[in-house]
Amino acid sequence: MHKRELEIEKLRQQLIHVAQEYGMQSENTIKLSCKLDVLINEYENNKVEKEV
Repeated sequence: MHKRELEIEKLRQQLIHVAQEYGMQSENTIKLSCKLDVLINEYENNKVEKEV
């Protein structure tokens, strides 16, 4: 598994835990969700660039 994929999976698991603990609307959940979005977007952009 690619290093970025591992980062994404780790953050995804953390997000699930925080959301279950504090709720979907908590500040921590929203911050982690945004961070995960950025990582996924960076990963996908790098993947597309390598294909071109």
